[in-house]
Amino acid sequence: MTDRWTTDRTRTLLGAVAAWNLLDLAVHVLVDRVEAARVAGNLAALVAAGVAVVAWRSGRAGLAALACGLGTGLVLGVNLAWVAANGELPPAAAVFIGVSIALLAWAGWCLLGETATAPDHRRSRRWTAGTLAAGGVVAAAAFLGGFFQSASRQLHDDRLVAADYWDTELRILSAGMGFDNIIGVPDSGLETTREAMGSWWAEPDCAGADGPLSTVVEAQGLTLVSQGFTDFDDGLPIVTTWPVLTSTVHPEDFLFTLNDGSQVVPHAATMTPNWELNERNTIVVFGDFGNRGRAGEADQLFPVELEIVDDGTPLTFVGPDGPESGVGLTWQTDTSPYDRGPSLVGAKLNRIGDEPVGEGGVGLLEAQMLPNDEFALFGGGDFKVRILTTGGFSPDGMRGIRPDQFGDFFRLHATGVDGEVVLLTETGVDYELAGGTLRIVGMSDLGEPAGDGIVYDDCYVEDSDNYIDIVLVGDEAAARSLTFLEIPAGADGYEQLYNPGGPGPEPFPDIRYTAPGPPDLEPIIMALDDPMRVSWDG
Repeated sequence: MTDRWTTDRTRTLLGAVAAWNLLDLAVHVLVDRVEAARVAGNLAALVAAGVAVVAWRSGRAGLAALACGLGTGLVLGVNLAWVAANGELPPAAAVFIGVSIALLAWAGWCLLGETATAPDHRRSRRWTAGTLAAGGVVAAAAFLGGFFQSASRQLHDDRLVAADYWDTELRILSAGMGFDNIIGVPDSGLETTREAMGSWWAEPDCAGADGPLSTVVEAQGLTLVSQGFTDFDDGLPIVTTWPVLTSTVHPEDFLFTLNDGSQVVPHAATMTPNWELNERNTIVVFGDFGNRGRAGEADQLFPVELEIVDDGTPLTFVGPDGPESGVGLTWQTDTSPYDRGPSLVGAKLNRIGDEPVGEGGVGLLEAQMLPNDEFALFGGGDFKVRILTTGGFSPDGMRGIRPDQFGDFFRLHATGVDGEVVLLTETGVDYELAGGTLRIVGMSDLGEPAGDGIVYDDCYVEDSDNYIDIVLVGDEAAARSLTFLEIPAGADGYEQLYNPGGPGPEPFPDIRYTAPGPPDLEPIIMALDDPMRVSWDG
């Protein structure tokens, strides 16, 4: 039997929980800040207190303690989700939330004390363990829900920080189908990979136990970063000259016409993998866009035209003079990715300042992929040539490009001292150019720097987006002598480049994969005086 003081204390605490949360609700209304998550936390506390009172007065102190424990976990979880989604915890909110949690937890502790006086101590221990476990599960689930909600919010918050634009005119630079059938699968096992016609590598040559590797993408992960659904879908990157306001991106913005005259709307749209604040001018859509047919085959099917249409929330981009609707833009092609692989659509020379700008922007993805900027990899630099591509670049469709592989895939053209063409083919070499010397340090905006478990091997993970930065040090006049970026693509001993639909190191013999990209020569845009970048605060 509990003493009168304990009983009065429990009654007071439960009453205080109810009064405090009613006060919090009243404050929400008075300051016109009725937020769903905060109100849900108040209601959870009120319900928990009410259930605890009923159970306690019925002589079931253990059940009352469980209600307080669940309420504590739910209030904590809901408010952690709210903090994660908003990115801050105002002091006043911290006080209201903290006091509510403390009162509920204290009441639950007192009720556990009453339970402990019962003869069955094992039952008491079970109630205690169950209360703590249930409260922890509720809190963890609510927090994770808020964390993923925060990622979605950040992907669609319209923010831009030093995001590149590639022309003063808003245009679509490319919108060809990337690959067929490997997006949105239930798992990445061998049989599913074969069914999706992806590529599988059972024993990659890696420093760690990172294999086996597969080129398919599971649907479960895509639901966190996409709008719409995916189910054994095709992937298609849409590259524009200006970055997009991400809140306006929806699958219904895009109408594709296939080579047989039929029309298709994507199933899903996402800003990944081009999600960083200094990127965001490549949207990736998923859907049923075609097949693996090649030119000359009667059943070949692929998109030949894209039109951006008005879905009621017009797709909007930001250029040098501000936002502009993209409705009405069109793009055409006559090439399937199974005839020709990815290529360049831009190369721009910019200065490197004192610190990276526009990196990150989505906490969930930052934890997996960053830092991968020029400061993290090389301690900075003087200049960088940012490459913009029609699709992700890979040595074979599975392995990532490493920061030390410039000479395997690219070379730069420049004007020499006597006006001759000089080819910059290696890293770490000082090239004598018109105006001084220039040295290629390596490539960034790929994956994390080597060290702390990161190894430049066949399992190196890079971001697979449409951007790569070539980092340079040297004289400004020499940098101004750069003229072209070249992909030799198989010539002179250079390797070829594939998109993520490529064959991988060990392709299935009966499956057709995307073709390698062609040789390419892209003029370098001089952006040393005007950086050709925009920012938008959302």
